[in-house]
Amino acid sequence: MPTRIINTALYPVDDLTSKSSRQWLASLRARLDQDGSCLLADFVEAEALAIMAQQALSIAHLAYPGPTEVSAYFFNYRLGEVEELPDAHPLRRKGKRNLAQVAADLIPGDYLLSQLYRSQLMLDFLAALTGKPIYRNQDPYQSLNISIMNEGGCQQWHFDSGNMVTTLLLQEPESGGVFEYAPAIRSDSDENFDAVQAVLDGNSDRVLQNRLKAGTLSLFRGHYSLHRVTPVVGKRQRIQAIMGYSTQPDLYGSTESSILHYGPRVAEIEATNPRYPA
Repeated sequence: MPTRIINTALYPVDDLTSKSSRQWLASLRARLDQDGSCLLADFVEAEALAIMAQQALSIAHLAYPGPTEVSAYFFNYRLGEVEELPDAHPLRRKGKRNLAQVAADLIPGDYLLSQLYRSQLMLDFLAALTGKPIYRNQDPYQSLNISIMNEGGCQQWHFDSGNMVTTLLLQEPESGGVFEYAPAIRSDSDENFDAVQAVLDGNSDRVLQNRLKAGTLSLFRGHYSLHRVTPVVGKRQRIQAIMGYSTQPDLYGSTESSILHYGPRVAEIEATNPRYPA
């Protein structure tokens, strides 16, 4: 096993109090404020990254495909369902989703990805960046995921349920699999459906692209920024870890969401040996 996982020579997450570290954190905040996205290339040491990718591939067969056609608001399952809306309205539109996910309870605790996710360094770093206490998501299935995209794999335009999405690309595809997003396209006071519809129609000039490289940690405000992953080209899989951190302690998702994304085994577990709090 490598002695280090995080590339602290590039990213001083082990010393966040120095003047240079405070300046670095300020620059990250500025990037997040500017377009809602911040990329840290080579965040993971090369040796650790190779092991992470190999370990992810070893459990890729456990990934569940989940839904294949989903709304941009798919975490808000009943949003707009009782409203009289035209078929072209964003709440009615569905896009293609072609990926599978390994749920948190299937990722061994001794894997390097699990060690990174549970590292105090990550909590301290994100807390220093946001200026708020940071907690790990407590959901037994949703807290840490590995997303697998084969050739043709993609993810539809969507918003996230939370506003601090932390991902790590473990393996990049031969081509395609580009992360596209429209930063801050909605707010708490305005869903801005016209602008969202323009993105869904392919007629928006607000869309930006991040061509991620393996080893890149991505910090993203996905609750307000519409985003997707374009189709993967080539035989090499796109493998990404999604690490659930939150400013809320004791955060859980819903059983409904976990069954939808990780399969009927979740319903069986919750019926006989529930992992969600009563």
